[in-house]
Amino acid sequence: MRIPGLFASSLSPPPLSADDDAAAQEKIPYVLLELKAYVAKRQNATTAFSVTCSGKPIQVTFCPRRPPRVSYLCVHCPDAAEINLEPTVLATDEEFVLLSVTIGAEDEEIEDVDSYVYQADGAAGPSLTVLPRPPSGYYLDANDFGILGYSRGDGKSYLVAGLHRALWGQPAGHFTLCVYNEKDGGWKTHPVSLSQQEQEQHCGKKSFYHKNCKVVAIGGDAGTMAFVDLWRGIIFCDVLPAKDKSIILHYVKLPEPLQGNKTLEGDARLYRNIAVIGDRLKYVELQVHYKASVVFKDRFVRNGWMAATWSRPASSLSSDGWHEDNRIMDSRNLKVDNELYFKLLPKVQNDEGYTFPPFMRIDLCQPVLGLGGDGTDIIYFTAKRNRGDANGWVVSVDLENKELLGVALFASRRYIGINFAYMHSRISMHLKSAPGTQGNLKRQGTVLPQSFSKKHSGMDDRSLVDGCPLVSYSICKVEAD
Repeated sequence: MRIPGLFASSLSPPPLSADDDAAAQEKIPYVLLELKAYVAKRQNATTAFSVTCSGKPIQVTFCPRRPPRVSYLCVHCPDAAEINLEPTVLATDEEFVLLSVTIGAEDEEIEDVDSYVYQADGAAGPSLTVLPRPPSGYYLDANDFGILGYSRGDGKSYLVAGLHRALWGQPAGHFTLCVYNEKDGGWKTHPVSLSQQEQEQHCGKKSFYHKNCKVVAIGGDAGTMAFVDLWRGIIFCDVLPAKDKSIILHYVKLPEPLQGNKTLEGDARLYRNIAVIGDRLKYVELQVHYKASVVFKDRFVRNGWMAATWSRPASSLSSDGWHEDNRIMDSRNLKVDNELYFKLLPKVQNDEGYTFPPFMRIDLCQPVLGLGGDGTDIIYFTAKRNRGDANGWVVSVDLENKELLGVALFASRRYIGINFAYMHSRISMHLKSAPGTQGNLKRQGTVLPQSFSKKHSGMDDRSLVDGCPLVSYSICKVEAD
């Protein structure tokens, strides 16, 4: 595969607002972190420096924004020609971020992919560490690899772990665990497998199948990590077992799919999400409603959404441990008390001039769980009028109270169609700022007002879109259905 070249927009990060600077100082409990980093020289109190595997300087800067606005990283090499593909965030855990950076000129073969661990609060400030390349035949990606921070006698450490399906011809349920432990400084591989008993318990006579979508760091003394197939279930693995114990896998099925959402096709991250919140493992599913078109035969149109959350003790290995927390059966039942939020929601209009209610005829995807530990049940998702639009919106919803919380514009032109674009992260809780240096986290540039989310910022209802004054809001026309 050849390096395709950067999107032009990857060279121009979104501006930060006064509220973003305040959010960094407050250490908000979590952020939405964009999957693709920007290639730009930005420096603030979070900037960390390192070298590539070939010895060239590189720096990474974290730019926090209050949800539902999306935070991002900026990556910079003095030789701008070194980076011609967007650096990618693979995983996060507390203050650690695992990211990959492809080095090479445009249209060259992709050969040199460096992986880094960014730590927001290292002993000497933010740090950036380049990892040695994994063993031949393995490469780091967001589906298979995760990062786990843990404590040891002399401070904090981390490990990176990936679970790869065994080669074709191997029995079902056999994997290779690939682990890099900072303490040891090298990669190790371990053949592991799910017991036949557990396979039969969950699959019966069908062949066991598992395709990773996400890796979740659970932690504990044994360093438990969850390798999640968001269509089917979770493989739990202790990556830090005691010296006299072997690595054992355990399997837990996910809750039954919501009504009418059982095809199990495509990228499951566009419909489901999972996270550890407190001592519980929380799971969300978003389903778009469709109805038959009254104009075009054999055509269906989008007609709102439904969503539900479940949770279970994070340490439980029983598939019966799921408990449904909250559910919205129809988005038309969502409370929209704030007129500004209502105006900001994307809407479409037919040829007769009728404006459809919010979420009707709109593409919706990628539910992301809020990580607040205050008992709230907040989810975020992306809304777009058309899949090819350069911009979308991030919408935040309180699922328990069935209420719209906030809306923010999201520049999605770097993502083709409907695609996975951001993840939740607690890195914002670990930002360090010296006393009396308020504002050090904000780069130089235009100071913009606050963003929208009454439960996240406590702001008043001023007319803004993504931090900019609201002059008008557009309505997209669609053909009659």
